[in-house]
Amino acid sequence: MQYTSICGDKDESRTDIKCFTEYNNFKDDTRNAKIYKVLSHLYIKEEYSLWVDGNINLKISEKELIKLMGDKDILTFANPYRDNIHDEAKECIRLKLDHRETIEQQIAKYPNTKVLSQCGVILRRHTEEIKRLNEKWWAEICVGSRRDQLSFNHVFRDVKIIELGDPFNNRYFNKLPHKNAIRQI
Repeated sequence: MQYTSICGDKDESRTDIKCFTEYNNFKDDTRNAKIYKVLSHLYIKEEYSLWVDGNINLKISEKELIKLMGDKDILTFANPYRDNIHDEAKECIRLKLDHRETIEQQIAKYPNTKVLSQCGVILRRHTEEIKRLNEKWWAEICVGSRRDQLSFNHVFRDVKIIELGDPFNNRYFNKLPHKNAIRQI
């Protein structure tokens, strides 16, 4: 099942896919939306879940993505701008997307990887292992940065990653600008 979450006014609510909007237990809308993204197994009770950011529209079917996943239990797309979490952390700090200290403390415990997922589209098979890793990912976000790309590849090490080419318009999806830019801290 394809789904998203839009909390606050970053994007318009969607009616073409399942759109969660009601969570508001955190002080920031980023985490309110992210709980659905990260803990997919709690909200989508099907074998597969397909997260898409609120500003992304798929061009291919979920079945085609499942075929692309092959024998893996999770599929994402490569980050088209950076290839490791340490460079991503520097960019998050530069753009003030979270507190410098929070990001630096979190990244200090991670080895530098040669892979960085984009995380705007995540296809998961809800196995027991994926459920466990979802919970671990959420724990990393709760104690560290709200920027999920920083902890994703640290937690999920066996991911099918597809190269994108154009990050805004490729054969898999198109990405529109957000209604409102990410609120800086």
